[in-house]
Amino acid sequence: MNTRFIEAFLQIARLKSFRAAADSLHLTQAAISSRIASLEEEVGAKLIERDSRDLRLTAAGIRLLEYGEQMLALEKKIQRLGSVSDDVTGLVRIGAVDSVIHTWLIDFLKSLQTTYPGITIQLTSESTASVQRMVKEGSLDIALHAHTVDGEGSTSIACLPIALGWICQPGTSADPKNALERILSAPVITMGRGSHPDHVLGELYRRVGLAPVKIHRVSSIAAILQLVAAGFGCALLPLAAVRPAIESGQVQVIDCGIALPSQPLMVSYSAANEVGKIRAIAELACQECDRFVRALPARYSVK
Repeated sequence: MNTRFIEAFLQIARLKSFRAAADSLHLTQAAISSRIASLEEEVGAKLIERDSRDLRLTAAGIRLLEYGEQMLALEKKIQRLGSVSDDVTGLVRIGAVDSVIHTWLIDFLKSLQTTYPGITIQLTSESTASVQRMVKEGSLDIALHAHTVDGEGSTSIACLPIALGWICQPGTSADPKNALERILSAPVITMGRGSHPDHVLGELYRRVGLAPVKIHRVSSIAAILQLVAAGFGCALLPLAAVRPAIESGQVQVIDCGIALPSQPLMVSYSAANEVGKIRAIAELACQECDRFVRALPARYSVK
């Protein structure tokens, strides 16, 4: 089975778009459609259903997700036999945004410790803009964040996304009728300026035609939880990052009445490290992110 066909299928499943997958793989849409058609012929089943507005995996496609990830991971291990070994050592500088720290970072670090025990980690917590800049400047080897790094000199791997949502103080009215307008007519809280939730929040204000009353931009998810629980406003952020607080009743999820864009997750590294241990560790990070997201309950992921 041609692994390029599997790679095309996985990118479509991640990005929910033939066009975006084609762009990420530097292919035409016709080429990527051809790969999917060939893969479906080999599998003997339809893998993707799509119409003018929607794209979804069939039952066979859902089963292929896990098998495909395993197949590509094994292929990459084989390819690295001559360049990356179990004796890999040295310092790796990793920068992570707060939403990664509160979700899949620990799973990744445990896997990294097991896979490459000779590696020493220097971990930095920064905003998306900061880790992107630090990768470009060479002061970070790997960035775990929420946007593709713009410009030349770096490589980004798209991981599976997670769900954005609104959380409020427990006891807040959950009536979805005009919920978004009610939320945006009061003070709101979101993550730091330039973050993905902050960008989505701006689009929501434009959509409903309201001017912001007050926006509290806070880079710390722990601080956001305290502000929400204390009644300073509802917050827009990735729900998986506050799952323990939701399930313990510290905060409450509110349905705003419309579908919200998902939170992308990215692993980036310098293009100068395209071959060697940094690339191998970046790929391991994306595998662990995808494994974490697939294990999430439906309300926290994009399925």
